[in-house]
Amino acid sequence: MRSLRGRLTVWLLAGMGLLLAAGGLVLSRAISSQLRRDYDAALLDKARSLAALAEEQDGKVWLELSGEVMPEFEKDNPDYFQLWLRDGTVVERSRSLGVRNLPRSGTPSGRLRLSDLTLPDGRHGRQVEISFRPRSELLEVEDRGVEPVARSGADAPMATLAVAHGREELDALLASIQVSLTLVVLALLGGTTLLVKSVVGIALAPLDNLAHRLEGMDAESLGQKLPEAEDLPAELVPVVHHLNGLLARLDASFVRERSFSAHLAHELRTPLAELRAVTEVALKWQDEAFSALDAVAEAHGIGLQMEKVVLNLLALARYDGKQHTVWSSEVSLREVAASCWDTVAAEAGETGATLQLEIPEGLTVVTDREKLALILSNLFSNAVAHGRGGGAVTCSAAMDGEEFSLRVGNGTDALAPEDLPRMFDRFWRKDPARSGARHAGLGLALVSALCDLLGLEKEARLVDGRFEITLRGRALAAPSSSSLHRGAASLPA
Repeated sequence: MRSLRGRLTVWLLAGMGLLLAAGGLVLSRAISSQLRRDYDAALLDKARSLAALAEEQDGKVWLELSGEVMPEFEKDNPDYFQLWLRDGTVVERSRSLGVRNLPRSGTPSGRLRLSDLTLPDGRHGRQVEISFRPRSELLEVEDRGVEPVARSGADAPMATLAVAHGREELDALLASIQVSLTLVVLALLGGTTLLVKSVVGIALAPLDNLAHRLEGMDAESLGQKLPEAEDLPAELVPVVHHLNGLLARLDASFVRERSFSAHLAHELRTPLAELRAVTEVALKWQDEAFSALDAVAEAHGIGLQMEKVVLNLLALARYDGKQHTVWSSEVSLREVAASCWDTVAAEAGETGATLQLEIPEGLTVVTDREKLALILSNLFSNAVAHGRGGGAVTCSAAMDGEEFSLRVGNGTDALAPEDLPRMFDRFWRKDPARSGARHAGLGLALVSALCDLLGLEKEARLVDGRFEITLRGRALAAPSSSSLHRGAASLPA
């Protein structure tokens, strides 16, 4: 696994290394170039000084030079010079040359030429070559105010002077500069390495702290929010914010899971206890009035109640997993609402509830008839079971452009506004004692899952002592299918 710290360190060091190497190279080139220019300038000055000592008279050229003036041409590791006429005749050479010659290229008048060469003694050197006209004795006459003798350009002699100097000092200096710069760059790179590691460590410290906080969290501490301090780096602010949201959702999921397990255990414990009591009574008093047939009938009813809970839980699991295909067709809302009321008519007769149907004839929508019927059946069953006794259950629908709204309401004295957010929770009942045995608190949870599957919006509200659930959706567009197979219908809870 690649570390973010390691990647930052490597890339920063690579970038700094390249910058330092480039800077060192540029500095080395600049210093070397300046030193070479200074070296060439000194060599050229020496050549010009020698050229100034050259004199000419009556076509003869010579150098007025003594060893005391320029001793560098006579010592150990000496310099060299050589003077030629235009025709190549050697006029003068330094004692250091002896009978040897320096290379001559014959530069044009007024030009100079600089080049590297191997000196006669085998050392590396550099040579400057200039062409010039030696100083004429006639100029002295001119200086004394005497009219100079005219000389044609063809008669004026032309000389070439070459001066060579050893490069060992320059090369040694350049080499020492390169070594020094290399050592400086390496030292800076080493210091940069320590600096980068320290800076990266300091910069990533909040991330390490966040990781340590997360490492110490478990299911019991999900409700503790991560600190969103003002000194938190800007890059971590959205991360911490989203992590807090995720932790809150996880905590809510764990709470729902624990609540679900407790409610499920309670719902199954009650019928199981009843079943055990029935069988114990039947076994203990076999010859009494409580006959085996009564026991079987009672056990059958308890089994149906438990089966209803299990089927609803299985249906919820399939609906939540989008494992149902939505079979869309044109559905008459009035007709499907009337048929769904028939499924709860017997229960409604016991409580005195009546249906007040306020859906216009001919109002149709494109949806899954079976799943819409399950929604209405559970809404009607919930309204009959928990509504005000003897009251009317209203079912109305209306169109608004391409959208429709379907509303089911009933009178109630038991609900409060703070109960509305929990209406669609599984196994939730207003009665904490869960005294009612006919409903397990899964009806509205099924409604919520089916609405999500059909793409319907749901809203629960209390209006003037009436509890209403409103469904909204598109009337003409068929809901999209994202499931694999069609599921079985569930019984109303």
